[in-house]
Amino acid sequence: MIMNKKQTAAKKYSSALVSGLLNETTTAEKLQVSTKMQIAARLQDLITAAGLSKGAFAEKVNKNPSEITKWLSGTHNFTLDTLSEIALSLQVPVAELFAFEQTQTINKVHIVVSAKVAQPLVPSNAPLITFGNNYYYFATSRQQAMFPITAFTS
Repeated sequence: MIMNKKQTAAKKYSSALVSGLLNETTTAEKLQVSTKMQIAARLQDLITAAGLSKGAFAEKVNKNPSEITKWLSGTHNFTLDTLSEIALSLQVPVAELFAFEQTQTINKVHIVVSAKVAQPLVPSNAPLITFGNNYYYFATSRQQAMFPITAFTS
């Protein structure tokens, strides 16, 4: 028995409560959240670039691994002292923690293809013998061999 599954698209959900909360969020609060998330992402990139695990990084800054997890969640409100300790342990300037990568969208691709012209395996003046739909190239009398070297279909 084959059952037909009805595929449905994702439903658009709207909530008066959520809409109200989003409308009450100030521009400053949105910037704060965005900055925390970017610092967390940059910190993760720097830790990875240094070849450290979260545990190894936690040891370097004398923190519990759970604290590092909180930092990387994007919800931590860093102090300047903490940022200085992080920069010192990663051997980067504090400003490097704020060097956020810009996301670029590529909408145009330029592809260059180069090709080499190969010499044909069969000389153009080579004797061909047909057998059915196949063509066989035989060695010339000067080559002293009289057996098929290659076969190909037209």
